[in-house]
Amino acid sequence: MSDKESIHVQSLQDELRDCKALNKSLKILAGEISDMMDKMVKAEDREGVFVSMGEDAGRRLGKKARDQFGIIENVEEALDTFIHRTNMWYGYEIEVDHIEDSAIYINILESFVRDVLKDRKLPVSSSICGITRGYLIGALKELTGKDVDIEVVTADVDGIFREKITIS
Repeated sequence: MSDKESIHVQSLQDELRDCKALNKSLKILAGEISDMMDKMVKAEDREGVFVSMGEDAGRRLGKKARDQFGIIENVEEALDTFIHRTNMWYGYEIEVDHIEDSAIYINILESFVRDVLKDRKLPVSSSICGITRGYLIGALKELTGKDVDIEVVTADVDGIFREKITIS
């Protein structure tokens, strides 16, 4: 390996180390914010705060997708477009599991929220989990023009998170 290649490899290794350190710091920060919110906000309001935060971010991303693809009235098609045709699902890996009547069941295979839960040893009932639901609600509402509701069906920090999307 030439000196130039060796320097480039070392630079990439340094950058990777820095990214891992930043990622760990962000997990700690998100976990601490979640813990603090759980202590500051009434129990019945906690999840709503995080869902609202997620909805705001989801609406911004949904608007970008709508500007790119136009309004997509079919929720399943909008979800598929958003998952597979945009680079907006930072930190998520989502798949459509199945469709039953008017409900779309999705599996969240990877999620930055799950990483925070694991790292900080937080329960899946932590209010920070509302961010993902809000994110999806905001994005789909903006992209389809329809109100959607999302409920958790299964939540396992070491397994699958399954959610049910319905049109309100």
